[in-house]
Amino acid sequence: MNFDTAKKEFGLLLGISVAVAVIFGPSWWRPAVPCVAGDMLARAQSRVPDELKDIYLDAQQMQFGLGSAAIGGWDSLGDALVVGGQAWLRTTHADSPKYFATVANRYFQSNGFLYLPPARASDSFRRFENSTPFQELWDSLVGKYPEGVMYSGYLRLAPLRLIAMARPAIDRLPLRQNAPRYFTRPMESAPEAWAYVAGLAISRTSVERRDRAWLSSMLTTRDGNNHPGTGLTHVLWLHSAPADFRAPPAHANVKAVGRLVVETTNVIEGEIELYPLTRAGKCNNAAQIH
Repeated sequence: MNFDTAKKEFGLLLGISVAVAVIFGPSWWRPAVPCVAGDMLARAQSRVPDELKDIYLDAQQMQFGLGSAAIGGWDSLGDALVVGGQAWLRTTHADSPKYFATVANRYFQSNGFLYLPPARASDSFRRFENSTPFQELWDSLVGKYPEGVMYSGYLRLAPLRLIAMARPAIDRLPLRQNAPRYFTRPMESAPEAWAYVAGLAISRTSVERRDRAWLSSMLTTRDGNNHPGTGLTHVLWLHSAPADFRAPPAHANVKAVGRLVVETTNVIEGEIELYPLTRAGKCNNAAQIH
């Protein structure tokens, strides 16, 4: 074997070894899932840190994401979902003619947002053909992914029930302890509807870990049930089934954005892509506009 051949084979083996280490090694070797923009603990405390006040994010640098967003000023900060290069927001600016309307824009601000970069591949998918309680979905996901998992995709839900913040959480009153202050509008519902969902499922034991404080801060309330799984799901409520299940939701088909009320909700059909959680990371501020 000559030197050039040996060098090529060594390079190939090294590349395989690195790939194996990334896939099967400790979580801190692997790419961050999720990427975090902003400060999740500040978001939970209804704060906008000074260092974030003039920072803008680009939804086109995200595959999908969920959290809080503002479009046109921090006094519009509300529940949001990113997909297809657009941030969909339920605006909370009380003096705006679009108050509590669902608006979309490529650029937005946030004091706390979780997302995946465009090139991140899913680990697997879950297809639904029979009615499945959403809580049962969470339980099964955390059984397979004990450290938690993010998901996105189209689902037909029955019933669909959602809530959304109606007041901007920027006045330093913690979200969890003051939920009625921010969620002042009635729950919206439909007996059955299609939705694009983006969310995360986590085990209750994982939520309580110290290194998962960012994750615990996402949950507005702590329920009292004994199920192993919990989580958070933001949805785009659609007027009708998507024309193309592999494409982002069409603007004209989006009715509203909000948080899914999981209790009593069933998944009738659809499919979600799954992305196991590894660790929260800044991902080199990939979505930040420099």
